[in-house]
Amino acid sequence: MNPARAGGVAGLVVLTAVIVWLTWPRPDTLIRVRRGGIAEVTNAYGRSTPLSDTVFVGGSGARRTIRVVNDDTVKHQLAMFTVPAGSSTEYRVPPGTFGGMCSAHPSVKQLTFVIQ
Repeated sequence: MNPARAGGVAGLVVLTAVIVWLTWPRPDTLIRVRRGGIAEVTNAYGRSTPLSDTVFVGGSGARRTIRVVNDDTVKHQLAMFTVPAGSSTEYRVPPGTFGGMCSAHPSVKQLTFVIQ
């Protein structure tokens, strides 16, 4: 294969990978509960932070998608979401403020979601 053609194929592969990454369906917010019950939040841009007592969920459309992945060995309650051990659940939530008990907080046992 000549070098010009190989470069064109490589460019096409890179372009395809970028398009797939940008258009792949992702939740607006991902919450992952690690073993030991400690949770972290990952936003739509891939940035992760420890689970705070208030989670702001942005996005577009009439509802926001929140995916909760429980990698722990026990069921967890995150305000209005209940996720069995070792499972993943996706929720579609309208804008508003919701709160409740949270079993994935090391100190504060309450969690509030602000859906924007």
